Amino acid sequence: MTTLASKPANLDRRLLHRARGATLFIGVCAALGIARTACVVAGAWLTASLIAGAFAGGQSNGSLGPQLVALGAVLAVRALLASVQEAAAHRASAGVKSGLRRQALQQLMRLPSGKRHTGETAALLVRGIDALDGYFARYLPQLVLAVVVPVGVLAVMLAAYPPAALIVLVTLPLIPLFGVLIGLYTRTRAERQWESTSRLAHHFADLVAGLPTLKAFGRAGKQVEAIEVTTGAYRRRSMALLRVAFCSALVLELAASLSVAVVAVTVGVDLVDGGMTGEAGLRTALLVLILAPEAYLPLRNAGAHYHASAEGLAAAEQVFAILAEAPEDAEAEPEPTAQGAGGFAQWLGKRSAALAGKAGAAGVAQRHGRHGPTALTTSPALSHPPLDRAPAIMFRRTVFAYPGRQPLPELSLTIPAGQTTVLTARSGAGKSTLMAALVGFRQPVSGSIAFDDTELSGLDLAAVRRSIAWLPQRPVLIDGTVAENVRLAVPDSRGGARASDPAVAKAIAAAHAPAANRTVAADGSGLSAGEAARVGLARFLLRVDLLDPPVLLLDEPTAHLDGDTEQAVLDSFAPYLAQRTVLIASHRSAVRAIADREVDW
Repeated sequence: MTTLASKPANLDRRLLHRARGATLFIGVCAALGIARTACVVAGAWLTASLIAGAFAGGQSNGSLGPQLVALGAVLAVRALLASVQEAAAHRASAGVKSGLRRQALQQLMRLPSGKRHTGETAALLVRGIDALDGYFARYLPQLVLAVVVPVGVLAVMLAAYPPAALIVLVTLPLIPLFGVLIGLYTRTRAERQWESTSRLAHHFADLVAGLPTLKAFGRAGKQVEAIEVTTGAYRRRSMALLRVAFCSALVLELAASLSVAVVAVTVGVDLVDGGMTGEAGLRTALLVLILAPEAYLPLRNAGAHYHASAEGLAAAEQVFAILAEAPEDAEAEPEPTAQGAGGFAQWLGKRSAALAGKAGAAGVAQRHGRHGPTALTTSPALSHPPLDRAPAIMFRRTVFAYPGRQPLPELSLTIPAGQTTVLTARSGAGKSTLMAALVGFRQPVSGSIAFDDTELSGLDLAAVRRSIAWLPQRPVLIDGTVAENVRLAVPDSRGGARASDPAVAKAIAAAHAPAANRTVAADGSGLSAGEAARVGLARFLLRVDLLDPPVLLLDEPTAHLDGDTEQAVLDSFAPYLAQRTVLIASHRSAVRAIADREVDW
């Protein structure tokens, strides 16, 4: 389980620093807070004047008409300011969440996978960051008001009736004091709640991923009890957190009510004793009584809304922990130019696919394995591979490990240069892991990987990736045509030459993929598993045609093809095997027939 790097603060400066527009939002909140304070004071003065004029001054309804109109206008302006602040808060929240997701995804695309569970990462980037709505839309505006409003109210009360101002000044710190004490307890509960949410997300993601296997062996029903236990723990923690929130609101309300009662008693005694007489005295007394609750209200609301923001702040801590990790290849990434959720999604799809093509992952637009997202770093499009010959690849006593699982057995293996090697080890033995390690997606916990006796850790990873064409087991698609998906093998996003239509058509024909103009959805709808695999294979072949990489990696390239199509694809692929180091993971007899060597462990 990922632990929090540090405790979240009430005003997290990292959010304001990393989130574009958040500082402007604080300024808007301060300006609106000053305007709302002026409305509070003006409304209290007009209300006190109306009541005092009617009951102590004997004024007629006609003479009080202008004041009634003014009071209505003040209340309308106050409501309008509250509405404007709410709209600004939601707009700022949306911008902050979008910015954090963009930064976190860019960082995750630079980091090697295998350190995080997919379920936890998905919950963090979706539900976790969404929980920041409570922080920006409710807590942060109230925090600004809690600073601005009491100061303005106290200044007016001090000028009108100093004893009441002194009482408020003495009792006002009790609200934040109680809020801090309760917040320290609530923060721990919120962190536990987020950990429970992450565990539930990870468990559910693993369950969905393994559901076909569970159904095949009749074990799906057994998972019901495990889910009930996890959701039961989540429900209990949620109710406990709600109880704390309700009790804290009661404590803050009680402290504020007692303080206002003391002010009311002081003012009442002074009225009875004759310290305040006539219309002016009644107006002053009413003004003080109306303003006293307004001094405590922002602090009470800030304390109450803190609980709504605690989960979002806990999730933000994990986002900052991701952003603080040092990537292996920290090449700067271009910012998306499209605005809004749709524009960002479009940018992400294009960017992920571009990274995949540049690194040789012919089928990966953005690969989300069971243990976290991985992507490839950038490299110049259509540049010639840095290796002038096919290298020998050596795994020297390498051990790979995944979170929550036993490490894979230690493995020593040599892939001969210029030959085709087929890995036929059992499922789960680490064949896909070995291929991912060659392009830097997985890192061994011990041992080393070498190209021609030069360790991978000592090579330029971007250069190595330019020398590799990789076909993963499940190539991911983007919205567009088959031709557009195939062209992602060598993207032209940075001014490189564009793959020609004849080259794309040749790759599609060699892979027996669907027609070039056929529409493809990112979720694969409209294509069968075999057709999607052939689109990925066409992307792979286009990269080989254009870049001539000396290393080819294929993970179950014909797993979803029928026998006739498999043989046709292998016949088309045969010319690409010469003078290259080829590593294929497959159990198919037709694939094993083209190999120079088989490896099982």
